[in-house]
Amino acid sequence: MNNNLNDFIDDLFDFPEHIETIELEPEQCEKALQISQNIRIEGKQWQVYLQALALFAFAEWLEKREPSLSIYHTIHQEISSILKPEYASLINAVYNLQVGKFKICLIPIISFSEDEVTISRAVVDIPEFNAHFYIVIAIEEELEIAAIKGFIRYSDLIDNQSGFQLEKDWTYQSSLTLFNHEIDELLMYLQCYSPATIPLAEVPNNRQSILAQMQRQLVNLLPQLNNRQLWEVLTWEQGIAILTNPELVKWLYDNSTTNSQISALHLSDFMQMVSQQAVNVQRWLDNQIDDVMQAFSWQMSPIQGQLANALPSPIRESSNLSQELEGILAEIRRNLVIPNIANYFHQDIVLEVPLRVYAAVWSLPDDEWTLLVVLKVLPGNQIPYSLNLRISDQNEILVEEQLQPNTYHDYIFAQVIGNYEDKFLVTFTSSNGEVRTLNPFAFVRE
Repeated sequence: MNNNLNDFIDDLFDFPEHIETIELEPEQCEKALQISQNIRIEGKQWQVYLQALALFAFAEWLEKREPSLSIYHTIHQEISSILKPEYASLINAVYNLQVGKFKICLIPIISFSEDEVTISRAVVDIPEFNAHFYIVIAIEEELEIAAIKGFIRYSDLIDNQSGFQLEKDWTYQSSLTLFNHEIDELLMYLQCYSPATIPLAEVPNNRQSILAQMQRQLVNLLPQLNNRQLWEVLTWEQGIAILTNPELVKWLYDNSTTNSQISALHLSDFMQMVSQQAVNVQRWLDNQIDDVMQAFSWQMSPIQGQLANALPSPIRESSNLSQELEGILAEIRRNLVIPNIANYFHQDIVLEVPLRVYAAVWSLPDDEWTLLVVLKVLPGNQIPYSLNLRISDQNEILVEEQLQPNTYHDYIFAQVIGNYEDKFLVTFTSSNGEVRTLNPFAFVRE
């Protein structure tokens, strides 16, 4: 940028001496535009464009002032919110940005002359999004320049929080006078201090259980969003439960950009998928029995003598169970290929009548796996008027099967195939409306 333009900018904005302008290169502006165009929610592209410009300006400033702290080699890592459109569109800040061992949050504002800053409540009040330093980046987009207007440590931010004005859209309004304008001090902190000197709030370990408690409320509320903002429909506590569950945030983002109606039944399934502890299929594939599996009432099923020596004696002695499973599989194999590497598990449930659930898993090529579920009426019991088996993944209801009294078999089955990112939820419904849902199945790398 030439000196005449610098002089013009200084005169235009009456900059104090400590304000240092950062020139934005055309390539950076183009990249920011590309990132913003990935946002499919109408009205959110502009805020994400400014987030990206703030990130590039901060990276440029660091590279110039202290190359050892450069973030250019990590700027595209997926941990940063800017590369997660579902979060970038919800929270107007660049958080989870790492400089050395410090967590940084960038807050863009649209003018050098602003003396107030809007801060998303999420990056202040939700530990998952906290940062050691909050840095305000002013952007004059038409002039393709930016400047660091100030920074504040997390501890100082919290100490001054009572003076913030809380808005109904889940943001705080704060004066920039609370921020430190001596930017060289920021470099000193980043170079010489340890993150331990600025302790952050601890992340609660009960997020999933809280979401489970809100499940019924959210199933009723989420369809009301319909292109409305979260804060227009939900309480802040409900907002926290959603924002701290990446799967749910991604699901909401994907559904907000489609014209399809949200199925209440699938939404109920999905909420259980993200709020309940999952069975780790990886352990099943490795023939492992752990406390979690036993807590879900699953037991390993013997078949053709395989694993017999590894099974507890009550199961090892249950030849009837083995014969029952052998008979079912012999019939299913007429229409379905089941490899010898498949592993089998079972549990007994009651849904009008005593039932047995079999689940078989095996690996497939190309990082895929399959789940086969069998629901069988136990011998000596009459088949109810109807029994339904439903399996859903994160996106839709995949399969529904029904067992009726006038059928030849006393069982029904269904098979689904997924990759390592997929989850499956299995639900059984009886003719009198009773429902039994198993904990979701997921492949969790350990």
